[in-house]
Amino acid sequence: MSIQIRNKTSLLCLILLFSAICIFRLSHIHNKEISWDVLGYYLYLPASFIHHDPGLHTIDWLQRINEEQQLTGTFYQVGSNSKGEPMYFFLMGMALFYLPFFLMGHGIVHMTHFPPDGFSPPYQIALVIGGLIYTLLGLIFLRKILLHFFSERISIATMAIIVLGTNYIHHLTIDNLATVNVLFMLMSILVWNTIQFHQNPNSKSLVWIAAAIFFMGLVKPSEIVALLIPLFWNVDSWKAFKDKIQLLLQFKKTIAVCLLVGAILFFPQMYYWHERTGKWLYDSYKNPGVGLDIFSPHILEALFSYRKGWFIYTPVMLFAMVGFYFLKKQDKPLFSGIFIYFIVTFYIICSWSEWWYGAAYSLRPMITTYPLLAISLACFLSFIIKKSKAYQYPVYTIIFFFILLNQFQWWQLRHFILDPYRTTKDYYWAIFGKTTKKPEWDQYKLVARDFSGKFEFTNRENYIHKVLASWDFINDKDPRFIRDSIANGFYRMSKEEEYSKTFSFKFNEITSKDHAWLEASISIRFPELPSESNPEAPLLVMSMEHKHGIYAYHATELKPDSNSNGWIRYKMVFLTPEMRSNKDEFKCYIWNRSKQLIEVNEFKLDQFEPK
Repeated sequence: MSIQIRNKTSLLCLILLFSAICIFRLSHIHNKEISWDVLGYYLYLPASFIHHDPGLHTIDWLQRINEEQQLTGTFYQVGSNSKGEPMYFFLMGMALFYLPFFLMGHGIVHMTHFPPDGFSPPYQIALVIGGLIYTLLGLIFLRKILLHFFSERISIATMAIIVLGTNYIHHLTIDNLATVNVLFMLMSILVWNTIQFHQNPNSKSLVWIAAAIFFMGLVKPSEIVALLIPLFWNVDSWKAFKDKIQLLLQFKKTIAVCLLVGAILFFPQMYYWHERTGKWLYDSYKNPGVGLDIFSPHILEALFSYRKGWFIYTPVMLFAMVGFYFLKKQDKPLFSGIFIYFIVTFYIICSWSEWWYGAAYSLRPMITTYPLLAISLACFLSFIIKKSKAYQYPVYTIIFFFILLNQFQWWQLRHFILDPYRTTKDYYWAIFGKTTKKPEWDQYKLVARDFSGKFEFTNRENYIHKVLASWDFINDKDPRFIRDSIANGFYRMSKEEEYSKTFSFKFNEITSKDHAWLEASISIRFPELPSESNPEAPLLVMSMEHKHGIYAYHATELKPDSNSNGWIRYKMVFLTPEMRSNKDEFKCYIWNRSKQLIEVNEFKLDQFEPK
């Protein structure tokens, strides 16, 4: 399939595309470039070079900066060890790619009036420039890949479609400090050197392959499956696989050196884990609410959901899927290696419990696969270009429409018309083709979630109410139930009881919808006020658990009222989180953490289900 390159028109195309990306990116630098996920990747650098705390033993400085600049709603970027001490949540891979540009920004800061805090404009601008350099490298290697297999004309068309017609344009411009920019570059380097190695087996290409795979794994551990690309490249039979193993064995010394260097480079991460947890290998991504559920993939949602469906927001890649058919017909061994990797990666992407990947545009992790999907897309274009104009013109028209649609929907996203979190089918079609939105269309969106953890239930009229559970204080035979002078029952929690009776329900026992509001109400009387030595008030707690790990927690203090000698009524609302499993367990209870004497009455749990 290799075609000799006769001209450099594709180079001009690359320059124009990259120039457009540069102009747009540099004109959209904002004061919160280092926020949310990027903040988590970046923490290693200010912690080590500015605050002299490479182990992140404290986050006081981070809390202070966040109070000033509002970089994140919650500190999910910081995990903890078994002792409750702070730890980096993300691996250090992205920090390594930020490092040269952080140092550049740090140097500029010391020559200017900007504060050397790691977050002032010179740091942010330097990181953005670094992101653009990685983007350029990714495009350079993408062009090399395409020109190896296809004509100049097909290569130009494919590059233009990938850049302008997919979610690439969002995540490698406005969002170019996130992982996909670096991963796209590394994938392009990996694919190009895989091509070179199989064309002329040599140690140099093998070293580049190993380096790309290693750094991809250090940026995002699941990307280690990129190993499948060189392993199954040009493999379409058992014999071909055995031949591949024999080929690799010829370079066993090179492979051994690569593994040794990789282990040395990964050692700082392992050493950090060991110092903070006592383990050389540690899953820093521990989060009961988010994780890899390999037996519960969200395939249909990932492809067709109006929330983030890949084919909904990046429909031009349907032609890349069709292109697999033509790739198999033209070069079955090449097809096998690419398709095996694609299927495995796509399955892993769909198996992530938060399959919509936050505020991403379309299905963000798919961008990493685009250097390979560009080959299948180009195969489709190669087929079409050989057909008559009766075939070509309708296809070109559809592709052009899909590119315009992608650009328009991206514009809607940037102007807060297309919602990055809450879009539904009804809302999508309400705003389709619109340049403004009406406030009443917000009712079509998914429920609004406050990332600060606050709960404000303001639209009860849109929900159906019923009592989910209540505590019977009259007929219960427990001796701790007491009746007052007018035969009203209540429950006396002794000083030895830390937790009350618990209301417990699986999510699918509460509702079949995607969420529900729950309201706990309770009356409390305090025969004794908390002592000065143990002033902590009891808590009314509502939580959601996945396999005994809590991933949503809300509590309110049950404080005594000095002006009241009787019963005090408390209420608290709770919005069920994005569910990891419909069998996850909701719990509501009193935590008498100071173990004081309290009396309980009218403990009820109300449910509000969407109409």
